[in-house]
Amino acid sequence: MNELTRKQRFKNWLALPGGWGILIGTIMFAAIVIMGIVIPLFGPFKPNAFVGDPSVAPSFKHPFGLDQLGRDVMSRTFASVWIDIGVSFFGVTIPLIIGTIIGILLGVTKIKIIRSVVSSIIDGINAFPLLVVAVAMLAFFGAGLKSVIIILSITNWARYARIARTRAVVVSQQNYIEAARTLGYSKSRIVIKHIAPNVSAESVAYALSDFIIVITVISGLSFLGLAARPPAAEWGSMIADGRAYLANGWWMVIFPGLALCWAAISLSFIVEGMSRRDRGNS
Repeated sequence: MNELTRKQRFKNWLALPGGWGILIGTIMFAAIVIMGIVIPLFGPFKPNAFVGDPSVAPSFKHPFGLDQLGRDVMSRTFASVWIDIGVSFFGVTIPLIIGTIIGILLGVTKIKIIRSVVSSIIDGINAFPLLVVAVAMLAFFGAGLKSVIIILSITNWARYARIARTRAVVVSQQNYIEAARTLGYSKSRIVIKHIAPNVSAESVAYALSDFIIVITVISGLSFLGLAARPPAAEWGSMIADGRAYLANGWWMVIFPGLALCWAAISLSFIVEGMSRRDRGNS
């Protein structure tokens, strides 16, 4: 009976707007994450091992072929998951937390000077494209994945702060917030118990779409040689290394590019499904 109930609940959930998109995106994203764990750890070839002649075409033994140095492209493609998705996770989570906290505090504060100054900083940071700011700041921090995470934390928080600030202003004017003030609840309790949960839900929804942008930024910076450093396996750097051999070694570029597209498309399915569900419930 419970099993039938769970199946029926799943069917009902799937029938809601965006249900199939969320399901397909989740399966696709889970698949590449699992492959990123299983193949580098338990596969026959290590990502940085020289296992054959350079530029060998795809075969049964090496489904994605070998790169210009004789390394297995399949192992390196899925080993890149640890870097691209892992670094993107921190590059989204840290700004999400910082920006949401600042945005909530900015939305509820009554001090006009603080609100004006911080809002100007947020708007100023958001005025510049993320990739351009990242490249400029890497000249100061130096190339490397740690620098990328630091730069994303310094700059990308402003986007979450803007969302949280706008939402906090709207939520703070709701009737249940006025009722909480009338009941004598402290300001900290109102912010933590009532405002923050409603604001953070919207910020998390935006974080999923931002995940796609951050993955692309990290791959782009690695393509330029500013993020992942050799011999680390990373999609952008693999594409950059293989472009010189594109005419006779297309697999060096195509497979890392397909993995990058797969990750981005899977997240796009989830974001679009959640967006359709929100529109359907509104």
